[in-house]
Amino acid sequence: MVYTIIISLIILLVLMTVMISAVQQYRQKQNLERRQRFAKIRAVLDQVEDLINITGYFPIGKSVYALLNTRAKELLVSMNEVMPSDALKDRISEYETRLKGLDLNDTSLISEDFELPQNDKQIIAMINALKRLRSALRSEHAKGRVDTQVYNLEDQRLQKLQLKISVETLIKRGENAYNSNMLGSARQYYEKALRTIDEHTYSDDYTQQRHEKIKASLEQITSELRDANSNDARKRKSDELEELFQPKKKW
Repeated sequence: MVYTIIISLIILLVLMTVMISAVQQYRQKQNLERRQRFAKIRAVLDQVEDLINITGYFPIGKSVYALLNTRAKELLVSMNEVMPSDALKDRISEYETRLKGLDLNDTSLISEDFELPQNDKQIIAMINALKRLRSALRSEHAKGRVDTQVYNLEDQRLQKLQLKISVETLIKRGENAYNSNMLGSARQYYEKALRTIDEHTYSDDYTQQRHEKIKASLEQITSELRDANSNDARKRKSDELEELFQPKKKW
């Protein structure tokens, strides 16, 4: 009888140990999944907040700024649901206060100021930022969070800004090459700028003015190259004639 009780207690102890271990493993798995989900949401939030900071550098609509702030607040709410904290609640309150003064349908410009970057790294970073903004805007529109009319207007603004940066950069490089008497390189930059404009389906005052300016620059370069080639040909012919009529050396 005593042995039976002892064996039963041992079995019960083993079962309890197994159950406790299973519960601990389940909790550890849940905690791991929560941390992974929290990290995933935080990564998206970092990208959105980075875009929010970027908006100050571009002449884009306030609707884009409002959209990004709305998205950031939603991500913070999701993070707080996964792993609640007072710090997250404070940040949510900050966004809620900010959003009271914003309107998702306000397409007026945040700022009309815009300065073209001075070096290639800044230019590449700015173009990539515009691509990210367009991607975020497109994603939110696909989810039905952005009015179609607002989306079309803001996306066109971003697209035109992206085109302007690319074209102005190529023109600037072309001018620098021309001033350095590198006519071949200058022509390549201008031709690329012209193709960049022609690849876009829309036309406005900016594209028309730049199209005319680039064509005029290309015509000037073509004329100068033609004159240079003509001068080279005349010089070669003159050298050949001089060589032909030079006195023969006596051996």
